[in-house]
Amino acid sequence: MPSLLEHNESIFAPKIAAKLKAASDKASRDFRSDVVTVPTEGMMEVKLAILNATFNDDIYDPEGDPSVKALEAKIMELTGKEAALWTMSGTQGNQICLRTHLTQPPHSVLLDHRAHIQCWESGALPVFSQASVTTVHPKNGVFLTLEDVKANMTADGNIHFPPTRVVALENTLSGTILPLQEARRISDFVRSFPVPEDCKPVAMHLDAARVFDGVAGEGVQLREYAACFDSLSICLAKGLGAPMGSVIAGTKPFIERAKWYRKMFGGGTRQPGMMAAAALAALENAVQKLPGVHAMTKRVAFELEKLGYLFALPVQTNMIVLDLEAVGIPGSALVEYCSRSNLATFPSGRLVFHHQVTEEVSQALISALGRLMKDKNDGVKLSDEELQSGCS
Repeated sequence: MPSLLEHNESIFAPKIAAKLKAASDKASRDFRSDVVTVPTEGMMEVKLAILNATFNDDIYDPEGDPSVKALEAKIMELTGKEAALWTMSGTQGNQICLRTHLTQPPHSVLLDHRAHIQCWESGALPVFSQASVTTVHPKNGVFLTLEDVKANMTADGNIHFPPTRVVALENTLSGTILPLQEARRISDFVRSFPVPEDCKPVAMHLDAARVFDGVAGEGVQLREYAACFDSLSICLAKGLGAPMGSVIAGTKPFIERAKWYRKMFGGGTRQPGMMAAAALAALENAVQKLPGVHAMTKRVAFELEKLGYLFALPVQTNMIVLDLEAVGIPGSALVEYCSRSNLATFPSGRLVFHHQVTEEVSQALISALGRLMKDKNDGVKLSDEELQSGCS
């Protein structure tokens, strides 16, 4: 069955078309993350995006690269922000934003205890920004609320504790949505939080790696959501299918300062136009497909629940997070049973859907997990070896 992206008649030579199809088929069976998507023919065909990309040098050419500028302009249009800046990855985008907001230690960043910024960016925050973190466990078990933030803000005045200078939120986080109403409540409080006269207001940053999933899942406008934050880091390789890259957005002075840190962090590139053109084509084509991805995810979750599986988090967008411990299934057994059907998964129990997953493959996943649950219930000894997981 076809994937959620339409296939047009190929403009490529048979050998290249076959190569692209093989890569797409492989991605369609990979549930580890939505970063596994590969460029589609459609992405390359839109205005011949990659073939017609510009080749200016990102550092030496003062006018910049037209393809990059077009991508940044699109993000500015969608978010309502004054300026935007292409970066090489989501991690680089987040860390550039945080370093730009943070000036002189002592300072700290308040965030969810599961935040990508804290858990999956190789300890970059204390290295690059000399910042402490305040990790918060949401009382509702899903997303941070104003009450969670209020209870954990650190004010100036006590020399024992680094004051909060940034509140960093994430949408989506493990596929769950931070609602717009809650983001607004937090933003209003944080932006009015008292600071000394010589200090900047506490900043609001959004790890917006999957914000398109978040706003599509909630049915709100990205501009409304972005207005709650002083900076955003939007990943275009997650869910949207770009080969690589993220875009950060904020005020003009913020982005001008951020350019220094992008260069410092190794983000000055030579001819990024090809990647930016592919990202723009992905952005213009994949966003409309996200509701279909979410619907498929929820259908699979419904079938897995009937098989006896439990979920660690509500299924709201493109992720199913299985509570494997609750049903007595080792993570390595999940990997093994899926591998038998040529499906790639992490042992964590997180299953990520994307636009290259087909209905046929989603059924294969249900069947594989059905066999696993049956064997577990029948007393079959399951593999329980330690496997390394990942999260991106």
